[in-house]
Amino acid sequence: MDIPARVARQILLFSLLVLIAPMILFPEQLGSGLAKVSLLSVMYELAYYGAVIFIFNRRISLLQMAQAAGLCLIYRLVVGAVFGVLVAAVYSMNLTVSLTLGMSSYLPAILLHIAATPFILKPAMRVLFPLETVRHLPRSAPSSAGVIDRGMASMSVSVEKGFSGALPTVSDQSIVGETKESPTNPPLRAALVNTNGFDRATRYIGEDSSVQMAAVVNQEGLLLGHYKQGSVDAEAWAPFSLLFTEMNRQVLSRAGWGSPEKINIMLKDKRIVIAREESFTLMVVAQRQVDDLLSIRITRGLEIIRKYTAERYSQKLLANVEKIYVSST
Repeated sequence: MDIPARVARQILLFSLLVLIAPMILFPEQLGSGLAKVSLLSVMYELAYYGAVIFIFNRRISLLQMAQAAGLCLIYRLVVGAVFGVLVAAVYSMNLTVSLTLGMSSYLPAILLHIAATPFILKPAMRVLFPLETVRHLPRSAPSSAGVIDRGMASMSVSVEKGFSGALPTVSDQSIVGETKESPTNPPLRAALVNTNGFDRATRYIGEDSSVQMAAVVNQEGLLLGHYKQGSVDAEAWAPFSLLFTEMNRQVLSRAGWGSPEKINIMLKDKRIVIAREESFTLMVVAQRQVDDLLSIRITRGLEIIRKYTAERYSQKLLANVEKIYVSST
């Protein structure tokens, strides 16, 4: 996966800063001696990188953490080598000696490079090691494995904000009824009725021939429902909706504008639409087109999801209240 030019420029800028700072101090050792490289010191360094990376992303896998820590070590050695070359050029030292100083011996530079490396590479880590996706659960029992229940707290807040009763009247049965009556349609109608609201909404959006993928994820990046056609991998694409939203939120927050509710990205041959709600995020990837039919389907798909979450989780909340009341009496 390519690193964006903006991220590369940011890494280059901070790399220059950590190169210049020890150059100003050299050859002062600030009370420290010359270090000797050992396997134990390398293990400590990798453990530090892994701990910082885990703090950045607590859902990163062990393999990704090891890869990221190794990348940090390689980056630190490259920065140390560049520092050694600069020392050899400025102080007319032997190149081998200066490389040894920059990569493993001159502690003021080495400690600064080690401490700053994971923070300098943090933007690149988000691109190279995105959130680990979770395999989609069987549609026949979406709540039995706890995926939907895990997002219940955020959805109950949405119910309190007025999901129920404040929605345009869109019936799930009306979506099924839009298909023409024919001998071949009953299996399709039965499939739509038996799926959950997330799948119904994404399949409805997918009825537009330009749609390549429509996916719904919760706040943790778990796939709740999706539609795809062709070779598009919904499970790999869907978590990027959270990354798009977070990056735009960071930019907009600088102006005090808050988080975006909808993002519309127009590419040369594709269109990406990301709609964010309190409890879920909808991502649609489609071929680029000039009409507004897709926008209408996305709007109605969001209404289906809102209605489904409002009805489903308001019923669960009422059931929980009844249990508490009965147990207390």
